[in-house]
Amino acid sequence: MAGIGDPPYRRLCRRGGAAMVCAEMVSANALHYNDERSRRMLATFPDEHPISLQVFGNDPDRLAAAARAAADAGADVVDLNCGCPVPKITKSGGGISLMRDESLFARCVSAMVKAVRVPVTVKMRLGFRGEDNQAIRFAQVAETEGATAVAVHARSREDRHQGAPQLDELRRVVNAVRIPVFGNGGVQTYDDARAMMDKGGVAGVLVGQAAIGNPFLFMEFLAREKGRAEPISLRQRFDLFREHLSMIVEYYGETVGVRRLRKYIPSYVKGLPGSAPFRGRVNLLNKKDEVLDALSEFQNSLI
Repeated sequence: MAGIGDPPYRRLCRRGGAAMVCAEMVSANALHYNDERSRRMLATFPDEHPISLQVFGNDPDRLAAAARAAADAGADVVDLNCGCPVPKITKSGGGISLMRDESLFARCVSAMVKAVRVPVTVKMRLGFRGEDNQAIRFAQVAETEGATAVAVHARSREDRHQGAPQLDELRRVVNAVRIPVFGNGGVQTYDDARAMMDKGGVAGVLVGQAAIGNPFLFMEFLAREKGRAEPISLRQRFDLFREHLSMIVEYYGETVGVRRLRKYIPSYVKGLPGSAPFRGRVNLLNKKDEVLDALSEFQNSLI
C-alpha cells in the first residue's frame, strides 16, 4: 500500500473497524541516511493504534536500527517486508528478493527481534513461481528467529496481483508453524475473507486495495460475520470523502493534500453515473473548497 497507507487513510480505516492498521513500508537504508521524508513516514497518531510500521531492506544492522526507530515512533508491531515484487524495491535486495537467501533472511529477522521489545512480524509471498511454495520454509525460519507472526500473500511474485489466491498452499504454511499466520491477497468481499479463513486456515486476514475509497469495509465485514448486511450508503460514501479531504489537507497542507487525494477518488466514486467527468474535473483542482463544491454538485446530480 505504498503511497496509500498514510496517517489520514489509516485513521479512517481504524474508525471503519480495522483491528490493526499498517503503515507504508519505509526503507531501512533511507532511515540510515536520515532521509527526512522516510522519517516522516514513521509518524503515528493516538487514534490509529494498534499500528504496524513496516520496513524493508537486506542489511541486518540497518534493519535493526529501522526497527528501533519504528518502535520509538510508536509502533505496536514492527513488520519486515519480504513480499513486495516491485522492481524498484527488489533491485536493491529488499522485498521478495530477501527470500532468495535463507541465511540473510534469518539474520535480518533475528537482528530486528533483538533490537526491540515490541513484536516483530514478517510479510511474505508464497515464492517466486506458482509451483514453488517457499513461504513454508521461510515462515519456519522466521519463527525460529523469534518472529511473533507471519503474513502471507497467497500468490507468487510472477502472479503479482492477478489470479485467485492459492488457499491450499496458504494452509500448508499455517500447518508448518506454531505462530499465527495471516492471509492476504485478492480479498475484495466478506466471502473472500471468510474463504481465506476457512480454507486457508489463517488466524486473520489483511485487506488492502479493496478498502481504498471505503475504509469502512472492515465494519461491513464484521456486520456480515454477525449475520447482518450493512453496506455503506451513498450518503455515507460522500461524507467519508469529505472527512478524508479535511484530514489529508490538515496533515499535508492544502496544495499537497488535495493532490494526494486524487489517487483515492476513483474508488470513492466507482460505479456511479458520471464518475469519469467528475474525476476529470476534480483532478484539475487545487483548493479544498473547490473540491467540496464539485463534490456537492456531483452528489446532487445523483439524487
